[in-house]
Amino acid sequence: MNITLKGKGNVFEQIADEYIRLISLGVILEGEKLPSCRNLAKELGINPNTVEKAYQLLEEKGYIHVIPKKGVYVLDKKTNLLNDNIKKYINTIKDKISYDELLILINEVYKEGDLND
Repeated sequence: MNITLKGKGNVFEQIADEYIRLISLGVILEGEKLPSCRNLAKELGINPNTVEKAYQLLEEKGYIHVIPKKGVYVLDKKTNLLNDNIKKYINTIKDKISYDELLILINEVYKEGDLND
């Protein structure tokens, strides 16, 4: 797979945008492992920190999951949609509930799930 950088814009954003495009088109599939920061940086002739920043952006947007010392993996589209919906809902309630209160609720839900297992 080839990522082509253009002369304009932030390099890390170009990398993220290209991965988003490839994932959306189905060229890169769910569960597929992406190159390490070091390998992709070497291939592109850029600093590994730039690739790391692109991967951070992709993870924030819900396209990938970085597993330390294991690799970078593409998330499925359902997960992307779910993440987007959760973020939108949290944005609608964030002025009504504090971060700490939200964490307490999340912990309660997960503990209830453990009791049902």
